[in-house]
Amino acid sequence: MDPFTNFPVAHAPVLIVGGSMVGMTLSILLAKHGISGCITVERHPSTAIHPRAALFHPRTMEIYQELGLYDQMRAESAKSYDENSRVVAVESLAGKLIQTFASNINEGIENVSSAGRLFLTQDKLEPMLRKEAIQNGIDLRFSTEMISFEQDDKGATALIRSVESGEKNIVRAEYLVACDGVRSSVRDKLGIKVNGHGLLSHSLTIYFKADVSKYLEDQYNGVIYVNNPTVRGFFRIDRTGQQGFLVVFTAGKQGTKESRFPADNVTDEQASEYLRAAIGNESIQVQIESIAKWRAVCDNAQRYNVGRVILAGDSAHAMTPQGGYGGNTGIQDVHNLAWKLALLINGRAGRELVEQTYHEERFPVGQKTVNQVLERYVVRSAPEMKKSVDYLEEELPDTWLELGFRYHSSAFMADELGELNEDPLVATARAGSRAPHVYIKTAAGDSSDASPYPISRLCDGNFVFVLGEKADQWKQAAQETNSCMDLPQVIPYKCRGRDFLIRYGISPFGAVLLRPDGFVAWKTWQDPVPGVVAASVLRDVMERILCLNGKESLQAVESINPHSAKTISNDLSVAGQEKKTQVQFLDLTLT
Repeated sequence: MDPFTNFPVAHAPVLIVGGSMVGMTLSILLAKHGISGCITVERHPSTAIHPRAALFHPRTMEIYQELGLYDQMRAESAKSYDENSRVVAVESLAGKLIQTFASNINEGIENVSSAGRLFLTQDKLEPMLRKEAIQNGIDLRFSTEMISFEQDDKGATALIRSVESGEKNIVRAEYLVACDGVRSSVRDKLGIKVNGHGLLSHSLTIYFKADVSKYLEDQYNGVIYVNNPTVRGFFRIDRTGQQGFLVVFTAGKQGTKESRFPADNVTDEQASEYLRAAIGNESIQVQIESIAKWRAVCDNAQRYNVGRVILAGDSAHAMTPQGGYGGNTGIQDVHNLAWKLALLINGRAGRELVEQTYHEERFPVGQKTVNQVLERYVVRSAPEMKKSVDYLEEELPDTWLELGFRYHSSAFMADELGELNEDPLVATARAGSRAPHVYIKTAAGDSSDASPYPISRLCDGNFVFVLGEKADQWKQAAQETNSCMDLPQVIPYKCRGRDFLIRYGISPFGAVLLRPDGFVAWKTWQDPVPGVVAASVLRDVMERILCLNGKESLQAVESINPHSAKTISNDLSVAGQEKKTQVQFLDLTLT
């Protein structure tokens, strides 16, 4: 019997399977991009009940700035954590300091981002996301699971079921996005294998209450790694010193097989012993609130999509908690994906923008991050594994991973590929990189009253054309291109400031095109050379970025300046295309 018959059918642009942190963030992003009617299903009855995923990176917080949640998250974080805390390693809370990994997790961040790192547990964040989703009219269904799905060239069909009532429904969607976690059933059905290192340990998280305040120094320790003969893992303790959780990776004699399976058959009594050993006080009174068991792995899916079914978050990549990269990488997955889905669903982009460039851009980031997290796992929590791991990368600075990754895909007009990661402090707006952090102020006429704000906030779901103060031809090109695309006229502002030109690597005649996600799509050092029509170049660039494929043509973009692509042979002409996307032109007054 066909499972996709005899049930009510609901239609949605996107079906999101998994309504945790990553899935809800995707649903909100899609709503902000104007895509309504999406359905999100989550098999659990409510948002997270355990305080997981506590560290959020600057790039992630920039995304939540865009969604208007940043201030609320900071206020909630401040109730339990110090935003300028340390990351250290100790023998135990009562024992000696082994190493300081970071004396202040936000030191120097203001030079590369408008948003700092902060600690906020998942059980505090997800209710905020749920409230925001509801306010945006999102169809968010808890206690609902997906039983099966299939796809064709037009979309995906899924059978979903209420966990409570057993009632079944069909959802027909243009795209299905799987945010269903490490044990993704969607990934398994697609037959996607993972690149990884196997099971690192069978670990556990112990949620506890105990007065450990006397062991905390004046400068609050946000993450405290513990390494002693009994237990290896880390603490995260709230600022009162009265409660927190202990992650145990390995226990007992290092290097033995048994040490890698501390969660096997663990009891409250054994968990209390682990906790007291990590505290360094055998007689301290502890209360075990709960114990969560989980598999420590560092894996990356070999494909991030098959056709119209897409993986995001833990279903695409699984990581141990070191550095908090798992949740952050997932949120950045869906930020990359949401604007592409929105343009495609609205008929303003080709399918390759989603079905090709999402994998091209996010897979290398996922693989690099998995490799770097493995290095941190071994160095910080399992040094005995150095001999058994096939290959261990050299550790990159955190900001290079969090802010300095560079996309390589067909949706960029890049002069050269370059390294996957770079120092965001010296980045110069190469195509594929995040727009370098500068503060600007925009003001009409001669007004100077506007408050400065980060350039990353300009995009807000649009393409933004940032120009040098003498780039009149590119200004005209943007206006003509918008007119040709039947889009509203854009608002011009005046650009001043040599710092901006130096940081973005252009002359006063140059221009930088930013994507809706704040990444540099293309830039040119100067005016087009004589004989090249700027509007034609910009139109070709946009059509390349949006994967709008028509008849093949060779464009003269390479002749603009030596920083452009050497040869560009694109399927760029789109005859009769009615719906396009907007290039928002802004001249910027620099502070």
